[in-house]
Amino acid sequence: MRTYRAHFVTMAPHVGVLPEPTLQEIAMVGRSNSGKSTLINFVVGQRHLARVSQRPGKTRAIVFFDVEERFHLVDLPGYGFAKTSQKEQGQWERLLLAYLDPQARPLVGVLVLFDMRRDPDELDMAMVEMLRSAGIAWRAVWTKADKLKPSQRKNRAIKLDKLLGTEEPGLMVSSKAKLGRDAIWSWVDERLGPEAPA
Repeated sequence: MRTYRAHFVTMAPHVGVLPEPTLQEIAMVGRSNSGKSTLINFVVGQRHLARVSQRPGKTRAIVFFDVEERFHLVDLPGYGFAKTSQKEQGQWERLLLAYLDPQARPLVGVLVLFDMRRDPDELDMAMVEMLRSAGIAWRAVWTKADKLKPSQRKNRAIKLDKLLGTEEPGLMVSSKAKLGRDAIWSWVDERLGPEAPA
């Protein structure tokens, strides 16, 4: 499995410290327990690039990683964590809305993560509607596919696609089963476009 050159760049806990854009950006977003950190590490082939917390909702900032000096992979704060206050949730929402302004960031695509075992709820649908309203390209990612039997995955994915109303089928992934990494990279490469000649 290829290891990509990737490193931490910066983190932005509030709107005032969002970094100036220097590269195209691909973001990941999902519920606090959707497995974003695990997926980031799996995609770049590094075990400890993104910290995997035992406490969902711990990441309360937008985190930027440089990948191959080609693009920034952006970890957006997880949503739906019950132990956060309304004030914190409001701050996160403002931060998210500021980042998802297509006029402000070179954001070329968002991977939206969903635990494959669970149906999308109101918060999930609101996240998807936010991206649609902003005109941002996005792709559903069904995480934790290893928790289902291989015979169950296809029908489950079809149901989830229908529930979300996706234009493209969601991508099934599992770091444990080494599933879906190539499909994610194909989508990322498509969104980034051809690399500039050296």
